[in-house]
Amino acid sequence: ATSRLQFVQSTIASAFLTANTVFRPLSAQAANEPESTTTMFQLPSGIKYLELTPGTGPSPEYGQLCTIAYKAYVKLPANKKNANPQPQAFDQSTAYLLKHGNGRTIAGLDEGLHTMNVGGTRRILIPPKLGYVTSGLGPIPEYPWDRARLNSLLDDMVSLRGGTVVFEVTLLKVRDDEADQGYYQDGSLTPEEFAALQANIQRRAAAAADA
Repeated sequence: ATSRLQFVQSTIASAFLTANTVFRPLSAQAANEPESTTTMFQLPSGIKYLELTPGTGPSPEYGQLCTIAYKAYVKLPANKKNANPQPQAFDQSTAYLLKHGNGRTIAGLDEGLHTMNVGGTRRILIPPKLGYVTSGLGPIPEYPWDRARLNSLLDDMVSLRGGTVVFEVTLLKVRDDEADQGYYQDGSLTPEEFAALQANIQRRAAAAADA
């Protein structure tokens, strides 16, 4: 059977074609905006994005901690069973913490965040080569049934030899990692400390939403 890594390596060229698809709005905020007023930007890596709401705050620097809200989807390519598959959601979060540039986030999302400004919302279209190419990359859905759904969608991308991972993401906050003393590999948060900090932020966000 074709492995995901083999699939990624063999579909780099097709990833650029897949990313050309412009999705209809996936959020209520974007639903009221005419598509003709939204410009599609392309990065040299093949990532494409729509700037749904420009931010006014700072952009993240590598090594900083970023808090984001997001909804994540997979858009499968046209196939014999479905000529126009709709994006399928597999995860969302109202307050997800990541360290920018530490290699634990899928490359397409990390790169797409780099030029965002705090307060902005962006829809990022990620080709397979910059998505979930290996285990351990986040964001990983919290619940097992959502993780199973993501794995199933990734398997479909392999069998159909195409597809795009989509994140509609809002950059909520950026801040320095106080444990980082200026050497990116030294003094940073351990994976356990990072996970605990992320869980605390998510709990606070959930409590605020229920209040």
